[in-house]
Amino acid sequence: MTKSVFAIVMAFLLLLAPIKAYADVIFEPDNDFYKQHEAQILFLGRTFCANGTDGSASVKKEPGAKSDTAEIQNGETTYIQYSCLFNGDYWGFTSEYSGWVKMDQMLVLYDYVAFEEDHQAELYTYSGDYAEIKKTGAAVAWPWPGADAPLWTIENLDTTNFSVTYAYKDEEGREWGFVSYIYGSRNIWVCLSDPMNSDIPAFNPAPPPTPWVSDTVHTDIEKLENPSSANLTLIIILVAALVIGTVVLIKVFWKPNKVEAQIESGGESNE
Repeated sequence: MTKSVFAIVMAFLLLLAPIKAYADVIFEPDNDFYKQHEAQILFLGRTFCANGTDGSASVKKEPGAKSDTAEIQNGETTYIQYSCLFNGDYWGFTSEYSGWVKMDQMLVLYDYVAFEEDHQAELYTYSGDYAEIKKTGAAVAWPWPGADAPLWTIENLDTTNFSVTYAYKDEEGREWGFVSYIYGSRNIWVCLSDPMNSDIPAFNPAPPPTPWVSDTVHTDIEKLENPSSANLTLIIILVAALVIGTVVLIKVFWKPNKVEAQIESGGESNE
């Protein structure tokens, strides 16, 4: 299966997740810029650490603002919910600082997204019966297979509503499942073969944070609101061409009937 086909399948499977349940975990910020441009702002939901050239990353009330509202010291982490493109630069919104930060001042921490990118060819559709999960009725949540440490334990797991989006098998033969949402836990992994083992040795520890590269097409908000004079000129030319073309087509294809022709020439109809 090619990467492009696999990506389409994964996107479709994610759409099948219980979207209604997501409502209690997706944060809608109380930010004027977000409210005005929500249609052009995309959900990101990843953790970053500051890596500014002057020792910190500047937080602003809105992208492109001159003054800062806060600073994130290099090495400190923050969760960035949303991203947007403004005047050619990517910006991210952090509720912790109630503002926007340029993404080139941030490094993204390794997470489930990075794991999927690294192991895309090894992911597959789970075809098992969740036998071990049904026995334990609970499972340890992991950020990704082989992570340094587990996250928490999901107790009283309702196996009738439990499902995995896709699975992965490690070198020891353990089978893992990615869970998009269950009981407030979003985008986590569980070891389907050994669900209650929180002492699985780390075989895929987190690498150092890396620069973030968007794989999603963003609309440039600044250019959308303030098109350049060149774009305005192009629009004017296209509109003028449309008008002229319409007039020409009318002249070519529209033929007046006999009565209209006589009236236009000052004559009278015989009818």
